[in-house]
Amino acid sequence: MKTKKILSLVMILAVIFSMSFMGCEKVSDKTQTGPGQGQVISGLKAAATGSIVTTGTVVNGNYPVGVALTAANTLTLKLTVTAVGTYNITTSTVNGYNFSKSGSFTTTGAQTITLPGTGTPVATGINTFTVTFGTTTSFTVVVVSNTPVVQNSCSTNYTYYEVANHKTQKVWLDRNLGASRVGQAATDFLAYGSQYQWGRLADNHQCITWASAYLGTPVNGVTSTTSSKDNPGHSLFIKTLSTLGDWRVPQNNNLWQGAAGINNPCPAGYRIPTNAEFTAEVATWTTKNTAGAFGSSLKWVTAGYRDFPDGQIYGPGASGGYWSSTIANTSKAMVLWMSASEGFTLDDFRAVGYSVRCIKN
Repeated sequence: MKTKKILSLVMILAVIFSMSFMGCEKVSDKTQTGPGQGQVISGLKAAATGSIVTTGTVVNGNYPVGVALTAANTLTLKLTVTAVGTYNITTSTVNGYNFSKSGSFTTTGAQTITLPGTGTPVATGINTFTVTFGTTTSFTVVVVSNTPVVQNSCSTNYTYYEVANHKTQKVWLDRNLGASRVGQAATDFLAYGSQYQWGRLADNHQCITWASAYLGTPVNGVTSTTSSKDNPGHSLFIKTLSTLGDWRVPQNNNLWQGAAGINNPCPAGYRIPTNAEFTAEVATWTTKNTAGAFGSSLKWVTAGYRDFPDGQIYGPGASGGYWSSTIANTSKAMVLWMSASEGFTLDDFRAVGYSVRCIKN
């Protein structure tokens, strides 16, 4: 009888001990370190802490009004993580869309994450967003028109769309004048388009038939007779050996100045960019060369140039130049130039034939 009582007492104590242990375990499940420590206790993780590296914020993709965002529309953030843990980073919602991502950081230090965009922009214009991870930063997205811009040149109707550089907040046409598509590579000859002498009309002197990335043939011939008028009245490329290096003698500095320029070759509402606008674009390239130029949202290509002493095409597939509206050294004009080793602006004679990319006025 005594033995049975002892056994019963032992069993009761065992049950009590077991319940006490379970109770303690249940409490520990609810326990975690202070905010931001990022340590896991019984399966729960605290929020990560850190800050945003403001210079590393990059908006990716083009944002036409009324078009739902796709996988190409993202926001890249560079962060400094000071404590591991979970995160849920969401930008403000502006103009019908935002960027958001959740996850966890398992290591501290420099981290790069990409936030997918969702929604549909409802109006064109410059949208300013904020995003917070420890610190708060702002960034801009430019929403562009989704209306095609059609222009006839070289007996062909070319269709252009708008594209933006979100850092400079400028809106451009998405391809060169006379190009049938946006560049798929820097050497995509279907994106090369025409080569204009500075200040001339779209009078067909600019027309080129491209057979490959390295071979183009001018549609029309050349003449050595310079023009004394703003409109030469023919479609020939004017070559010259004069010290001025211009197709027009005397020169006229106002041919491509602004959307109202006398011979502005761009569609209505667009114009030739200034040298300052080109310089601002180059500053946003990840590398100052062809790779950085094509890697930008504007997809610059290497169509080479048509030289003024002989009217021949040189350097396609290796280098490229784009005319600006800016006058240089009295008799020349400024050019955006790129090759495998360099990307900058320089001056050149106005009788040279270069590519043209139009900017919104």
